[in-house]
Amino acid sequence: MSSAFLLGLFRRIFLKRKRKVFIIGFHKTGTSTLGKALQILGYTVCGSLKEAYDYDLNKDVKSYILEKAKPLLNTYDSFQDTPWFLIYKELYQLYPDAYFILTKRSEKRWIKSVQKHFGDQKFKYHDYIYGTNNSIKDESIYLKRYQNHNLEVELFFEGKSNFLIFDIENSNWETLVSFLGARKPLVAFPHANKAGNNLLLKTKVKSLIKQLYYKK
Repeated sequence: MSSAFLLGLFRRIFLKRKRKVFIIGFHKTGTSTLGKALQILGYTVCGSLKEAYDYDLNKDVKSYILEKAKPLLNTYDSFQDTPWFLIYKELYQLYPDAYFILTKRSEKRWIKSVQKHFGDQKFKYHDYIYGTNNSIKDESIYLKRYQNHNLEVELFFEGKSNFLIFDIENSNWETLVSFLGARKPLVAFPHANKAGNNLLLKTKVKSLIKQLYYKK
């Protein structure tokens, strides 16, 4: 069980979250960090949607993702990682009063992080998002897709008060709690995916506890 989960336990039990939070920035933009921050604030956080891994590129992928997402939408308060950012328009139609957060970082740092993490290995959703799984050879394709997504999201939410652009490179509690109308925690703002953190946190015990906690 992560420290963020424990730190947010009191709020999670005694504060009821009526408005959902969707993190709609691309992977490697600090979505995991923001997910931990939301846990500390008392939100239940859903990560990558593995239930839709068997999508068919020859069919309507977004509709399939949304169908697979529906059970989780009823279970969790907030959502981060792939493929939630792919269906932000559909999520807005379902939850127009929800909070939507576009996580961003500089393009140079983003592509370096993507290449370091993914390289030329095959990852689910990448063939749909980029049309390729080689972030090194097809760097320009990855960058263009990242740029277009950010632009499209900002245009879609222009003028909407329930939308926030969150620069993860200058992240702080003040920006987040002001947007969500929450009380600032006494602990420092978290930073996920630091070297060695993943191996310590992604244990079988943590996985089992989460399964028991979210089981209906």
